[in-house]
Amino acid sequence: MLWVTRDYVHIDRVASPWLIKRFVDKQAQFIFLPRDKIADFVEKTGAIPFDTAGIGVELDHHICNNEKHCTFDAIVEKYKLETDGALQRVRKLVRAADTGGIEEEPLAWALEVIAVGTPILLDSDHEALEKEFPVYDAVYAYFQQEIISEKFKDEIKKLKTRGERQSFIKQKLRKLK
Repeated sequence: MLWVTRDYVHIDRVASPWLIKRFVDKQAQFIFLPRDKIADFVEKTGAIPFDTAGIGVELDHHICNNEKHCTFDAIVEKYKLETDGALQRVRKLVRAADTGGIEEEPLAWALEVIAVGTPILLDSDHEALEKEFPVYDAVYAYFQQEIISEKFKDEIKKLKTRGERQSFIKQKLRKLK
């Protein structure tokens, strides 16, 4: 499917394509346009618009229970991805980084640093996705590892080396897939 959003990607316009590609539409293709060109493009192509900065699309920033939510939240909600604990932790991080809550979530600063620095080094929004997707893969894996470490704390304590612990966690991750 074809998806369209605003050009000059930042946190939500990288995290949301990552989410779409990994959990919603593995064949997704992304188009980046100036905000004022998105509606015409959608009308002509049937592309799914997201993170359009308020031109009235479903997958955009919104308020939920008196809390600012970003497009990443809207995608999680629409595609019913709430049951993945690690993804919920990524969601919280992206929301904090993208909606002004960066002070409440220390790890959100890392997403801001990457979102500002990466596009400066590159020539296109597509290149930014290519370079930043592995960051989101790593953040997601980190949170998966956290959950496994919490769940199997006693078993992991018995392992002597970092290599043993990492192998144990990787084995548990493979079972999740």
